[in-house]
Formats: sequence, C-alpha cells, structure tokens
Amino acid sequence: MYVFFLNQVVPAEVVEAILRSCKSGNFDSANKEVNNFIAEGYPASQILTQLFEAILEDDISDEQKARIAKKLGEADKCLVDGADEYLQLLDVVSTTMQAFCNMPEGFAYGS
Repeated sequence: MYVFFLNQVVPAEVVEAILRSCKSGNFDSANKEVNNFIAEGYPASQILTQLFEAILEDDISDEQKARIAKKLGEADKCLVDGADEYLQLLDVVSTTMQAFCNMPEGFAYGS
C-alpha cells in the first residue's frame, strides 16, 4: 500500500520552526529542522509554497525577500527536474539564513 501526500498542507508549526531556525543564524539548527521535515514525509514542493507565503508576510526588506524568492523558484525548478528534496531544502534554508543575517550572496569562509 502506498501513501501519497499530494497537496498536503504542512502544519504551520513546521514552517515556523524552519523560519525560526533560519533567523537564528545557526546552520545546525536549520539542518535539524530540514531533517525533521524530510522524516515526516511532507512534500518539499509544499513547504516551498508555504515558505514563500510566510516570507511575503514577514517584516524583512524587499531585497531579502527577493533573494529568498529567487532561491525558492530555483529549488522548485530543480525538484520538478528530479533533484533530491533534502539537498534542495538545505540550499533554501541556507540562502534564507544568509538573507536574514544580511550576509552577501556567495558568502564563503576563508580566502
């Protein structure tokens, strides 16, 4: 027997937990939330939609919203093309974290 979660709404607490971890600036916390999300079996495309809605309502700058929305769109395209859900969500949360913390795009440690 197969169970499909098509168009299943992700609980608001899950979306809020992911956003909180992104705002904290702690990558380990964000990674943990992504792992929890994947373990629950929700569709990644649905969390992208709900994150987009939450970001639009958040009190952040237009530049931050644009950076996050761009990454959400890229991740959605990659998922449609068959990319790994975990890796795409991790990419989205890391970009979201960088935007929230006002880190420059393409930020890297070291020289």
